Amino acid sequence: MTSFLDFWGCGKGPCRRLAPATRILCGTIVFVCCLVAPVHKPLGVILFACVVTGWTLLCGIPWKTVAGLCMYACILFLPLFLLAPWIETDASANNRWANALAVPLEIGIRGTACIFICVSTVAILDLSEFNRGLAALPLPRMLVALILQIIHQTALLANESRRMACALQVRGMASGCIPKIRFFSALPTIWLLRLINRAERVAAAMAVRGVDTIAVTSIAAPWSTLDVLAVTFTFLLLGIVITFRCVDLI
Repeated sequence: MTSFLDFWGCGKGPCRRLAPATRILCGTIVFVCCLVAPVHKPLGVILFACVVTGWTLLCGIPWKTVAGLCMYACILFLPLFLLAPWIETDASANNRWANALAVPLEIGIRGTACIFICVSTVAILDLSEFNRGLAALPLPRMLVALILQIIHQTALLANESRRMACALQVRGMASGCIPKIRFFSALPTIWLLRLINRAERVAAAMAVRGVDTIAVTSIAAPWSTLDVLAVTFTFLLLGIVITFRCVDLI
């Protein structure tokens, strides 16, 4: 199992030369493009595939990670096709099975694309760069603090879960399916207790040290020419995708 922290900063593509805020903004725009792009016609599918493939290559994630993401997407979305016999379709449709399979197929395509876009964006950011990038964007401080805490706690819980699994294996946990199911079903309770205890300790430590609860707004560095060009290109790409979407709906 790949650690949550292993994804951060593993990309070596040209996008690493951009400012952290620019990387986050461009990744968000590309993510929106994947949600908006039409996948019902060949031209829309080609545009959709070019957007996802281009961003993945520009971020430069390792091929081992790409293979793992493909396997994860298959495990996540292939069971949706089992619901095809129960999907209601138009009675006047010529091919009922094709219309029924179109629904899970679109969900799988968009879901896989969103996974690749999110992981590719994470791959060109270290945790410290992600912190600086969010602080430089015009977002509410409460939202920035909430996102950072979600990322921080997710990383801690993922590493603790892997360490607990290793400790149980060393202590002779059975390798069958039932012990693993019991372990995974008990994780939410363990996570909740650990989060509560950690939050109390952090709050007490901050109170003892007299930490001010008001976050200091960081001064955003000026954007370079490369950052402006990257943001402009992604906005133009979003405009093209929206145009294709409007044409597809007409």
